[in-house]
Amino acid sequence: MRAYRRLISNTFLFSVSTFGSKILIFLLTPFYTTVLSDAEYGVTDLLIQTGNFLIPLVSLGILNAVLRFGIDDNSDKACVFTTGLLTVVAGEAILVLFYPLLENIGLMSDYTALLLLYVFMANLHSVCGYMAQALGRIRLYAVSGIICTALVVGLNILLLSVLRLGVAGYILSNVIADALSALILFFALRLWRYFRPASLNRSLIKSMFRYCLPLIPVTVCSWIINISDRYFISYIIGTDVSGLYAIANKISSILLIVSGIFTSAWQLSIVSDRPKHEKERFFSNVFSVYEAGVLIGASVLMAASKLIMRFLAAPSYYDAWHYAPVLILSTAIACLGSFFSSVYMSEKHSVATLATTVAGAAVNIAGNAVLIPVWGAMGAAAATFFSYLIIFIVRAIHSQKLLRIRWGVIRFIASMAILLIQCFLVENERPLLSLICCACVALLHFRPLLKALKSGVMELLLSKKQKA
Repeated sequence: MRAYRRLISNTFLFSVSTFGSKILIFLLTPFYTTVLSDAEYGVTDLLIQTGNFLIPLVSLGILNAVLRFGIDDNSDKACVFTTGLLTVVAGEAILVLFYPLLENIGLMSDYTALLLLYVFMANLHSVCGYMAQALGRIRLYAVSGIICTALVVGLNILLLSVLRLGVAGYILSNVIADALSALILFFALRLWRYFRPASLNRSLIKSMFRYCLPLIPVTVCSWIINISDRYFISYIIGTDVSGLYAIANKISSILLIVSGIFTSAWQLSIVSDRPKHEKERFFSNVFSVYEAGVLIGASVLMAASKLIMRFLAAPSYYDAWHYAPVLILSTAIACLGSFFSSVYMSEKHSVATLATTVAGAAVNIAGNAVLIPVWGAMGAAAATFFSYLIIFIVRAIHSQKLLRIRWGVIRFIASMAILLIQCFLVENERPLLSLICCACVALLHFRPLLKALKSGVMELLLSKKQKA
């Protein structure tokens, strides 16, 4: 029962942090679409996504290892932190050597220096943030997220609205916020105590890199799935359509943000010494609730996508709602696939994460190349859906060899059929029928939700009885 309480507690704390760091920024989208043109927003989105692509490459994926090995009870925290920090600094130094090459890329030629700073500060912030989690300082991590948001919001208003710095102002806001947040965590946690090059342990370092290096191509493939469609759209159709597509992704990102809150807490709960059968029951119970929340949430977002778009963006971006339902469904599948990936994280089996993500990336590239010329931006959304569906199916089947998670396959297929029908209904502006689809999805998952709730109550009562 302690595992469930810890998961709920951490989920609440990450909710506070994420609301501070993502939800408020999400709510600023109308501001961004007012001060930036369609083309400027498209360029800004591509720059930020390119930076997010470079972040794990420059750090050699060590951030994943800092968290995974840091949360082990018997790990050498000094070695973990020192390895992470030195890797980030060395990676950034190598990236600087590629400055002339990056400067020749058309879309980012005027912002190369800011892009490099964005990558470096984001990596430093992440190292400090993951160490906070590894040390059990989740409350401090949550507070730092709120502070980071306040900085981003304030700087955005200053640099975009007052100083009119445009794309450069947006990136600079993130750079400064990450830098100050990293400093706050560094001094609040007194992380200088953990920076001890003499503590470096060759065996632990090898284990960390053996775990994280396969995750580098995973990042590349994930980027291909998430971002390559915007490059395809920009070059085949234009940056103005890419800007609309990016705004449509904002609606699906609501689901991703909420799912990310849970995932952040879940990562701290999957490492334990409990017997395998208990671990399988724990994963199965949590997945039944998680699956219900993701699919019901996706259905509700689809039904409300047009309404959300009216409040989300300036009128010139309103047509972006057409792409939202398929992107929402794609995100839901991605969220479910990430749960099965947590099995690989728990078992330190990162190669399986790589193999499944490569398969999805291949489907995405082929889909973009074939479907965008035919269906435009909707073709990109469809390619994203198929790629995430492949990843989910392969992981759901393969992960059973490591940990048998019990889940309702028939119920999932029925839910997917309803959601696909709902995509069609929303596109054809049938709001009443769309709401009926929401009710059907909720009814399908009512029983597993009720069962999970009863199971949790029974375990709580049993735990209290044993203490008595």
